[in-house]
Amino acid sequence: MADPTMITFVSHTNEPGGGELALRRYLDATQVPVRLVTLEGGGVWEGARFEVVTTSGLPDLRQELRASSLIIANSMRAAFLVALLAPRRAHLVYWVRDGLIDSAMSRVALTLTKQVTARRMSRYLANSEWTKRTVLEALGVRPNQVDVVQSMCGVAQADLRHLPREVPQSDAPLRLLYLGRLSPWKAPDVAVHALAALGELGVDASLTVAGSSLFGEEEYAKALATLVATEPNASLVGHVNDVRKLLDSHDVLVHCSTVPEPFGQVVVQGLAAGLPVVATAAGGPCEILRSPPIDLLYQPGNADSLASMVVKVVRNYAEVATWALARAHYFTDEVAVAHTDTTLRNLQATGEAEQSRSPN
Repeated sequence: MADPTMITFVSHTNEPGGGELALRRYLDATQVPVRLVTLEGGGVWEGARFEVVTTSGLPDLRQELRASSLIIANSMRAAFLVALLAPRRAHLVYWVRDGLIDSAMSRVALTLTKQVTARRMSRYLANSEWTKRTVLEALGVRPNQVDVVQSMCGVAQADLRHLPREVPQSDAPLRLLYLGRLSPWKAPDVAVHALAALGELGVDASLTVAGSSLFGEEEYAKALATLVATEPNASLVGHVNDVRKLLDSHDVLVHCSTVPEPFGQVVVQGLAAGLPVVATAAGGPCEILRSPPIDLLYQPGNADSLASMVVKVVRNYAEVATWALARAHYFTDEVAVAHTDTTLRNLQATGEAEQSRSPN
């Protein structure tokens, strides 16, 4: 049985998606007493330095939640299950990692969140101001019920590049990198199509597409591989463990999501490596790439717009690369964990105060 003073986190999966990776990093780093209850052990939770409880089914999950006074659900599915199974006295929080919009989830899922989950949640955490706005609009909660805490991206202060990058040589191809899931809405195909547009603008460029498919997106990955095979300057390298080495061997990071990215961990990773990052003008990247020396945002899904923005970056490379390193300091793991710890301690105190006022 859990210590009632310990914060219980709930996850429905062990897949290494962005939300799960961010939670794993936080739980490994926090000084707050925490434990994780998950429906799937192993995977992203393997080798954790915090307590991990793997449940065998919903009755087991209900039992594990009985002694918890503060429960934080790390996904929409986990929040739905917690809303159904957690004891009435528990203080429930939904850590919203995806925008609550029709284009990001099914209508059924959004309806269940409104009609079931929201009726039980006391507070919400959002990974960006954009995500917070979708929570306010979709669920009609008060602004003070939603705290914004940025995701941990695996970038420590010590990991930040010390010196700005040198301007790419004009006699060598510009090395573009896409890093992320191979997913229709992540849209790395846009970057592949942008190579031809760059050629027409007089820029010789190559593209590396790094990542793998998850959550039933294999058909898109196959179609992407077919597309890459038709473009001699593009290569598909799959999952890469040494992300920093990959970033260091390229000149510009391209972000291509056609649906608003809730936060944008890979954008932060690119900045930390001193890379100029070109991203779609929607969601969290708009907040991360705030006040650059030139605009770094382009129209989602538009390969010509992406190509034009890359050309602008090349013309202002030294200035953008210097800004990237300075901006990365605001998104280090040290900043994220300190802010999240403070937020969770405040939530814990709020929950205890509410429980003390409630009749037994």
